[in-house]
Amino acid sequence: MKKFLLLALALVMLLSCTAAFADEPVHLVWWMGCTSDAPIDWAEVEDALNAYSAEKIGVTCEFKYMTSDQISRATDTGEYFDIAFTCDWYNDFATNAARGMFLDITDMINDYPALKDSVLDIAWPAGAYNGRIYAVPHMKDIGMEIFWIIDSDYYLNEKGLEADHYISFDGIESYLEMYKKDHPDDYPYKMAYSGITSWQNCLVDWISMEYLIGLDWDAQGTEDELKVKTALEVPRWIERLRTIHSWYEKGYINPDAAVTESMGRSVAGVVQSGQGWFGAETIWSNARQKASYISRYDGPYMSSSSIRGSMTAISAATPHAKEAMALIELMNTDPTYREIARYGIEGKHYIKNDDGTVTKTDLGNTNMSLWAYTQGHYTLGPVEASAFESVPADPDQWAKVFEGYKDATMTSMMGFTFDIAPVETQCLAIASIIEEYKRELYTGTSDPDVVIPEMLERMNEVGLQDVLAEAQAQLDAFKAAEAK
Repeated sequence: MKKFLLLALALVMLLSCTAAFADEPVHLVWWMGCTSDAPIDWAEVEDALNAYSAEKIGVTCEFKYMTSDQISRATDTGEYFDIAFTCDWYNDFATNAARGMFLDITDMINDYPALKDSVLDIAWPAGAYNGRIYAVPHMKDIGMEIFWIIDSDYYLNEKGLEADHYISFDGIESYLEMYKKDHPDDYPYKMAYSGITSWQNCLVDWISMEYLIGLDWDAQGTEDELKVKTALEVPRWIERLRTIHSWYEKGYINPDAAVTESMGRSVAGVVQSGQGWFGAETIWSNARQKASYISRYDGPYMSSSSIRGSMTAISAATPHAKEAMALIELMNTDPTYREIARYGIEGKHYIKNDDGTVTKTDLGNTNMSLWAYTQGHYTLGPVEASAFESVPADPDQWAKVFEGYKDATMTSMMGFTFDIAPVETQCLAIASIIEEYKRELYTGTSDPDVVIPEMLERMNEVGLQDVLAEAQAQLDAFKAAEAK
């Protein structure tokens, strides 16, 4: 009898193990950001990712690429997902955390030490809301450095200038003027309605760019350091808009900028702008399809907003939280998985170089174009090589980037998140007013000395002071709790 029981028990265990091995991998849905559609070859890449993750952790995934409008509709209608890309400018982190859409992962993080250790300690507070962690910050250019991207062929080769890697915002005007004199019927700065890329990131320590409220970076070290303001009253922000307007009037900016929906880097002007790092010139040169050099005009600054530029969250409704965490950990700690997600199929979409960089093939450039930094850590895996000998890639660039952050101006409100609920009606009205003006204001089409007073008057009528007071009260409470 005893032998029979032992045999029966062994059989049960064997059947249990066989059933476990026969189980299908847990299948998840991961929302990814994009400007239009998923990469053309993504289905093939997704198959490769799933073959790898199924073997490694018993998880597969459908990656759904969604525009900002699409993801807004999906969240409003309660569409199912397990994991989602989130930040301050897409699938808004603070709003969705406040709505209870994202899972509190504060305690779970400790069960995934490789993932926890892959994120700098200074970055975790940016993924928090009301003191609890709801998102995993991606390691990328977490400090804000804003650059001019300048055409090497024209300025260095044709005009014989020497590369200057520190040109102020106003200082770029001589470059714009030079090109306009040589090409009177063309525009040195061609832009879409969003204006000069990243021009305002280092002027205001943003509480909300959507409502134009934050702290004045220039007030750091003064009694007004923690005073919440509207950007419409921040001197350097206003002065920069005046400069942009003057460039528009001088013919440096395309006159249809305010009604131009998009402007790809390959068709934009000989001067462009972007948030990046010393080393990003290789990526921008490839994107422009022209050799470029870069010159920093702002930064480095480090804020909750800069670190929240790219994060991953888990749905509060998912029944597969542990599997979701395991997949996020794989994306952010496994170089092979990360490389496939970013570059595609080796030999088809990219090739590896002897110096540790990778080169995208023509098919990789056309069929695997995506927001790589939104998937996970941008610092994990090989750096993309430059297509131009004059702009070589540095395989060790990230070590230098993070070393440079030691000199960054640090926010005085790291981890603070504004809860708009008490003043949501006012915030929505303010956002609507800003939307009416910002295309012409940010492209220099309208005169800020005329427009800003109008905006302030209208915004005050719908409750701007209420919003400022509420944000101030929340920030004061946050700092008081932090001091305990």
